[in-house]
Amino acid sequence: GRRFPLAIAQRLDILVDLPGAGAFPILARLEGTRRCTGIVLTTPGASAPRIDGTGLDRMQPIDNSMETRLVARAPLAPRQPDLVHRMVLAGGMKPYSWSLNGEYWPHITPLMLQKGQRVEIEMVNNSMMAHPMHLHGHAFQVIAVNGQPIRGAKRDTVLVTPMGSVRIAFDANNPGRWPLHCHNLYHMMTGMITEVRYDSIKV
Repeated sequence: GRRFPLAIAQRLDILVDLPGAGAFPILARLEGTRRCTGIVLTTPGASAPRIDGTGLDRMQPIDNSMETRLVARAPLAPRQPDLVHRMVLAGGMKPYSWSLNGEYWPHITPLMLQKGQRVEIEMVNNSMMAHPMHLHGHAFQVIAVNGQPIRGAKRDTVLVTPMGSVRIAFDANNPGRWPLHCHNLYHMMTGMITEVRYDSIKV
């Protein structure tokens, strides 16, 4: 590929094969603007050109088109879920507040798990803003995007696009009290954060 969309807090490991001698720009583009930054890889003896920070076409909002093509290198073992939880993402600009299942931090109902459970969370975005949803303490697998099943990547952050949905699965194998929140911190600070909680006793 040539373009790799990344939401806030997401990461990618990319193996770059240089086609030969020369200089090879790797640019980071800012969504919704013509701005960019980046690095230039050069082979010995090649000069690095100066690249203008603007002037490219306006970068379109990122979507989940790449997400649907990714496949986990170490997928979860096939198993029926012990718990399925639906989480509605909502909010708006006036007033500027964002919620999960109609609740605003710190007035939330934790998602209570038991150690050893296979958990699936269906995140449904009822707003016109994208939300990069981040779960602490766990790596989950993306198993559906907009209702279409996939055997997707293992992640700790996934983008839920406006009026879209993402389904994730993980094993409850790391007891504790773990935040689950939008990684757009402006959204998190106005309430879009909840808690996943379980102890070390397997029931």
